[in-house]
Amino acid sequence: MSAHVLIKLEGLDEAATVFSGCVKGEELMDLDHNDVQGIGSIKYELNVSMYGEKELVVEAQLDVPLKLQCVRCLGTFDYMLPVRAVISREVSADLLEVDIAEELREEILLAMPAYPKCELSGHECKIHDISEDFGLDKSPLPGVNSAAASGRNVWDALDGISTSPTS
Repeated sequence: MSAHVLIKLEGLDEAATVFSGCVKGEELMDLDHNDVQGIGSIKYELNVSMYGEKELVVEAQLDVPLKLQCVRCLGTFDYMLPVRAVISREVSADLLEVDIAEELREEILLAMPAYPKCELSGHECKIHDISEDFGLDKSPLPGVNSAAASGRNVWDALDGISTSPTS
């Protein structure tokens, strides 16, 4: 990871100091996946406070532009991921600045949708699981034997298993 988000500690106190800016998404996230890609600059706003001499607290709001791959249709779509996080870090009195890029990267990764679908971006997916696209509610083709059509359940095969202990 080559991106840095540096916070200068000099002059910080319990009153929040606001820092804002941008960092290149590709550099901060450092992803090696084809299904998730950073596609621009990540905008951030940080409310930074110092409690005592040792605790740095950062309330972060990020807007992360991504290109995601839909788990249904495998198409790609653009998505603006909002990330809200609170980072607390113990710092020593001799430090002049702190780099919180790694903590921000972790928060972004945790906020990413586990199963992204086209609907996240407001687009309609090519495949709809509530329609007939998956064939779950279709009758079998003529001449195809189906356990469901005969009224039998696939779990009925387990009824013949003995549950008594063998010696």
